[in-house]
Amino acid sequence: MDLAFKSLIDLVSRESGIDLTKYREGYLRRRIELRMRMLGLRDYGEYLKILRNDGDGEIQKLVNTITINVTEFMRDKTPFEFLMKNILPEIASRKKRVKSNIVRFWSAGCSCGEEPYSIAICALEVLGEKWLISIYATDIDDTCLEMARGGFYRPVQLKNLSKMLINKYFDKEGDGYRVKNFLKKHIRFKKHDLTTEGPVSKYLDVVFCRNVMIYFSEQQKAKVVNDFYNALVEGGYLIIGKSETLPAGFKDKFECVNLREKIYKKI
Repeated sequence: MDLAFKSLIDLVSRESGIDLTKYREGYLRRRIELRMRMLGLRDYGEYLKILRNDGDGEIQKLVNTITINVTEFMRDKTPFEFLMKNILPEIASRKKRVKSNIVRFWSAGCSCGEEPYSIAICALEVLGEKWLISIYATDIDDTCLEMARGGFYRPVQLKNLSKMLINKYFDKEGDGYRVKNFLKKHIRFKKHDLTTEGPVSKYLDVVFCRNVMIYFSEQQKAKVVNDFYNALVEGGYLIIGKSETLPAGFKDKFECVNLREKIYKKI
């Protein structure tokens, strides 16, 4: 790792509070160089000088470029269909045996809120209002979390939802849609860094962490998946991105429920 690049990473990590050394170097270089091209720069040393001055909030702009997520409601519909058809009925059956009506989720790396709201819609459609549905939704990006709490989305972000679901869970507002308050009440948005902090809660039934670990080193992936394991109840589910794999050493902790959808169950 050349000196200017290392100094840049150290500076941004220190000033932002986000440990960028946990991200893959190749990914960091691609995202940093994307930001540099926008500024007409080719040299890490030149960019480092701008970051040290930080007159226009460039550090935060770079962090947003590195952590940005492009997402939509029920992105890749099939994992959500599997959640509704297979996972939620199994959880409900298990909960009824112990006379519980609480189902708890964690959307880790929730971006602007589309995933946790999608989870809430699925849970309400399958389980109904009599169940207590609690969803932790976490991300490291304050701007994304602010948007998520606001719950305002453009039509293109709702393209995977039927008209029935849109009318049921959203109010038309201007050129977009606002999540209805009764859906919002099931979700707690919180700033959280997967790479440095422990699990956001315990005794969770389902953890979603989709298309987040692709940015992490193998060592960091192992830390994060171990946190998910500790956060889940016995028999709880972990759902990761379709292009992701569990790190080595977890075959005795999770059984694969659906390889195509990358859905695992805590042993």
